Amino acid sequence: MSTAEQLFKSAAPLLTLVDAIIPIAAKHTYTFVSDEWYQGWLHSAEFSIKRHNQIVAMELIEKAHLASVTALMRAKRWAEATCLAYEKENFLSWCASVRGLLESAGDTADSLLNIPLTFAVRHRDLARYLAGNEERGMVVAEETERQLDHFVHAKWMRTKRGVENALKAKDNVDYVGALDQAIPNIKPLYHRLCSVCHPSSASIEYFYDIGAVPSLRLSPAKDKEAILGMCREYPEALFQAIQAHCIPPFLILVVLHKFGAHPQLKALRLVDWKEITMGAEVMEALKG
Repeated sequence: MSTAEQLFKSAAPLLTLVDAIIPIAAKHTYTFVSDEWYQGWLHSAEFSIKRHNQIVAMELIEKAHLASVTALMRAKRWAEATCLAYEKENFLSWCASVRGLLESAGDTADSLLNIPLTFAVRHRDLARYLAGNEERGMVVAEETERQLDHFVHAKWMRTKRGVENALKAKDNVDYVGALDQAIPNIKPLYHRLCSVCHPSSASIEYFYDIGAVPSLRLSPAKDKEAILGMCREYPEALFQAIQAHCIPPFLILVVLHKFGAHPQLKALRLVDWKEITMGAEVMEALKG
């Protein structure tokens, strides 16, 4: 059994699927119109609702593809780091990697969780917009675009109190909070990991053997025991984190196959998405 299978259990094949699609997905080149050109064109004689809808729809699916592939690559990197720390029996490194995995999964869920179903429900409308055949009103996709822009562009910044900026990164614990329903007791686990990664007693106490009488000995070979102890305490957390991290972007890529604008990822067709969380609803919507 591989390390990934030991740690991530039945979610480990999702990581293998990432390896299968990335070389193909990465061949795509993303193109976007500049804000300056777009604003000028909106007020020009060349403006048309059909062309507007086509531009907005194309940029929407481009951003969705970019965000999905990026999320999956980041998931694989954090999973690899977690496995390497486990193999090296380094508790501090393992906790830092699992903490990074949870924050990354939360960021993905926060921005991408609702997009697969949104696209699936509206796939026929999107197809008409992309073909340049729809002039019944302009596409309004502000919320979906905001979610995608936040995922790709958000960063730490100072803002005045009460001023909201969609590109301002949230506090890490807020991203982790997006996993509340997917991972029971996620916040206690996250706070445990943080306490180990920060200068605190939790980052050193696993080195100690405490005797029955007031005595203490240093024990430098307890990393594996500490890792296994946390795995036993939160037995499903790593499995659930990989699911939460990978399933939304995979489903977005499945829906995007409908539009033929990106490389076809044949490995995704080998998965019965109806048997996976969220997948049944998305696949049913694609029939409509």
